[in-house]
Amino acid sequence: MGLGYAVSIGDPTTLSANLQVVSAGLGITGSTATFIASLATLTMAAAVLSAGALGDLYGMRRLYMVGLAGAAAFSLLAAAAPVAAVLIIARAGVGISLAFLIGLSLALTNAVFSPERRAAAIAAYFGVGYAVSTPMPALGGTLAHAIGWRATFFLVPVIAAIGLLITWRFVPETLRSSRRLDIPGMALFAVALLSFIYGMSRIETGIDAIGLTCIAAGLAAGVAFVVRERSTDHPALDMRVFRSSRFNAAVAAGVVFNIVLGGSMILLAFYLVTIRKESHELFGYLLMPATAMAALAALSAGPVANKFGARTVMVTGLVLMLGGLVVLHSYTLDTTRVTVFITAAFMVVGGALVTTPQAMIMMNSAPADLGGAVSAVKSAVNEGGYSLGPALFALVGINLFLTDSAHDLSKDGVTRAETREALVTSHGGHSGATLVNPDQARLIVDQAPNNAIDAIHTLSLIMAAGPIIAIILALWLIKPNR
Repeated sequence: MGLGYAVSIGDPTTLSANLQVVSAGLGITGSTATFIASLATLTMAAAVLSAGALGDLYGMRRLYMVGLAGAAAFSLLAAAAPVAAVLIIARAGVGISLAFLIGLSLALTNAVFSPERRAAAIAAYFGVGYAVSTPMPALGGTLAHAIGWRATFFLVPVIAAIGLLITWRFVPETLRSSRRLDIPGMALFAVALLSFIYGMSRIETGIDAIGLTCIAAGLAAGVAFVVRERSTDHPALDMRVFRSSRFNAAVAAGVVFNIVLGGSMILLAFYLVTIRKESHELFGYLLMPATAMAALAALSAGPVANKFGARTVMVTGLVLMLGGLVVLHSYTLDTTRVTVFITAAFMVVGGALVTTPQAMIMMNSAPADLGGAVSAVKSAVNEGGYSLGPALFALVGINLFLTDSAHDLSKDGVTRAETREALVTSHGGHSGATLVNPDQARLIVDQAPNNAIDAIHTLSLIMAAGPIIAIILALWLIKPNR
């Protein structure tokens, strides 16, 4: 199951990290490249609840294997794409396949292990996911430079094939739900999440009508989804799970840690690559040991939660993330690489300590016949939160930089529109968004580097409110084990 989780978070990250190589190889323009980089993440978010509900109805093991096979097949199609249109179709198919992986892998882990072994199994699930997904961007880049851009897509078929063999041999089928499919509910959920995430990406470089309309449509669809689920006899998601204060605290913690993780990763990349002019590969190398530490933290989180309680582990993770933001607030133009590594380690290790107890609490709240749907909600909550982090960086950070630097930029003939265009980010995965035009961004930031540092300081303070609120909610709503 951990391999499926690794593919679902590692595949979009691998493409995002190697987007320039793929774009050059296929002759794709900037706007099309950005769309392709985010397409799998968008379709995954839109389809994740449907994947969970279908798994509950037709068998989670069966549809999880369908997801693995689909991810492999569509990745091979992407590798063989002769034109951008075929790559777009392939990435949309990959996203739908990833929805089955991320929506069902955790639910399967929760279902096949007995309660006394469940915490350790969930911890191992996240540990394997972190360990396998961490080197995927670097390996994809190595293959792309050694063989060609098409080799970027070779990793997923190999991992998926291994996952298929292990699942077929060792994983039993789960109980099936007798509920009917709630197609209107699943459609509303898809529209809500897709519209919201797309709308947030639209307003990153400035408020526009399309972005605001999409956000409003997403929120309206979300309200309609809740009304629908409360009134139907066969909901895709039983809203009674939200009566649990523990469940709600876990949801809040999931949103917060994903916002902070998504925002901090793009801030660190912006600082290291754009302000300091270090290579993007260096940032990747700094992340690799930090993520390896996160894998160990995830593995230990389950046993520690059994001994000291899920609340203790979750709060510890949130405190670490808060510490990372405090360190980020101290950055100058000459901050050492070691300090950047420590910041990244605080963030990803803290996130690993949050996500394991979050999953334990949410899955323990799930009725036996709704495991897939609740697992899908966890994934949707995390994806929604993660999309807000880079959006916060772009929407708030760019405007802070523009406000402080308007005079310096205008003297050099740089317009506000050019600045926004230079700082556009591409989304795709859980190692942070990446700048689409890194060279252009460096030229812009060179005009006022101290103002860019000030923007990072302000953003770190804004994001610090999230862990503080989540810690308070966890201490209030999650009662300690007795």
